Amino acid sequence: MSSSEKSRDHKWAAGSATPPSTPFSLMIGYGLQLSLVACWVGGFASPAFAYHWYRTKNSVALSLYAALIASGYIFPSSYPGSPLLKNFYMRYIFLPFKSSQRRFKHIPTRANPGIVLYHPHGMFSWGFANGGAWNFFYYQKGFQGLVASSLLHAPGFRLLFVKLLGGINSAEKPELVRKMKNKESFGLIPGGFHEATISYPGTSRVFLKTRKGFVKYALQHGFSLTPVYTYGESATYWNASGFWKLRWKFNDQKIPAILPFGRWWCPLLPRSIDLNTIGGEPLKLPKIENPTANDVDMWHGVYMEHLKTHFNTYKKEFGGSEADSELEIW
Repeated sequence: MSSSEKSRDHKWAAGSATPPSTPFSLMIGYGLQLSLVACWVGGFASPAFAYHWYRTKNSVALSLYAALIASGYIFPSSYPGSPLLKNFYMRYIFLPFKSSQRRFKHIPTRANPGIVLYHPHGMFSWGFANGGAWNFFYYQKGFQGLVASSLLHAPGFRLLFVKLLGGINSAEKPELVRKMKNKESFGLIPGGFHEATISYPGTSRVFLKTRKGFVKYALQHGFSLTPVYTYGESATYWNASGFWKLRWKFNDQKIPAILPFGRWWCPLLPRSIDLNTIGGEPLKLPKIENPTANDVDMWHGVYMEHLKTHFNTYKKEFGGSEADSELEIW
């Protein structure tokens, strides 16, 4: 790798460099980061707000809330999102980080379809955005990142990130099966909210031991599994630790049990760190229409070792604070 490649890299997937890091462009970046986090947090908190407005008979707030919900469903399902808006987000949203880069050795195609698996989830999945659905829009038309249905239908988040940006869809079984039958590659964060819960600065943790469904689907359709690890994701926020079993009960109900704290002057914003999203070699799986539990267990174990190898291969070069870490698989 040349010295220029190792330097600060804020290039987006279409190959165009971001604007210079000026105070004005940084303010835009902060605003876009806050929009993502606000939609994420506000979506889950919105039922509580709606109940409060109902109890206090705040008809104006309720009307605006209903309009926000409806706005996320006015676009046809075939609407691909706005390239102009997507370009705008990708040009500015990562500027507030100390640096950000994404590198992929393999891009799945229809001829060789695969699942791109992002680790770790982190608080708000900055690595997924950095090297996920939004970027892959430029590599392969139709590539989408799949997320929890509770987030997919969250007001605000659905309008902005599902419809207007157009790179996100549901991670529920029907959508997975539909995409795989059509040989459409997609991105997935297998650790989900459980992985967000265990995130903590200075650690390299993934929640994977009990996550085997994606392996079964990949075997049934002959999809490859490509690991992507974002070094620095766990450092974007401080998060409360402990009480795992209690918090995982919330996660089981698709409720994130996290307590993030980012920048001191705005805790919802991620800290200024080096964010390096690195994609590895695909793990090619055989096609087994009816895989047994032993088949799934075996290939799940192979993938976990494949992920460890990927993590160790690049941690010295891109790991930063994780350079001497060992990958913890929960």
